[in-house]
Amino acid sequence: MNDPIQHLLDEHRDIMLQVADLRRAVEDLGRRGEAALPEALPVLGAVGRMMAGQLLQHARKEDEALFPALEEIFGREGSPTGVMRREHADIHAQAARFRETLHELNQIEHPAIVAHGRSLRELAAGGAGAEALRATGAEIVRLLDLHFAKEEQVLFPMAREMLSPEAMEAVMRQMRALEGSKAG
Repeated sequence: MNDPIQHLLDEHRDIMLQVADLRRAVEDLGRRGEAALPEALPVLGAVGRMMAGQLLQHARKEDEALFPALEEIFGREGSPTGVMRREHADIHAQAARFRETLHELNQIEHPAIVAHGRSLRELAAGGAGAEALRATGAEIVRLLDLHFAKEEQVLFPMAREMLSPEAMEAVMRQMRALEGSKAG
């Protein structure tokens, strides 16, 4: 594929398929509370890993390949890319909080405790529990929904309009180089 915008849109689709699992887990945690944790934890763990890997890599492609190409045209200060960069920071801060909350819960989640829901509820009350995971997960879903919508409805069409074919090729080359580096 040589179209960097389509590449990013495909990544949005893949990420949002996984976010759909988070959305369902958040809804279940909201309905059933601590009782939903045994089913929700594997989903939350997988989404946490996706955010630390795939989502972070996706944001790097935008921050380090697409945004600089657009900023050559309209600058960085007060630009749409500046807003997107701030939103990336907000999303990553929520993702870090989510992973920390999940880690705290996993520290007290032992098979024997899971079998005793009351004990889990009491222990979780002292640390991270279903409500903390639900609230943080819901905020991540909200941020990603809003952020991806802005990119898909405003920024990506703008990039297609403003960037020359040569600039688009350069963006794609830079994205491929970032995929190869996988460095954070």
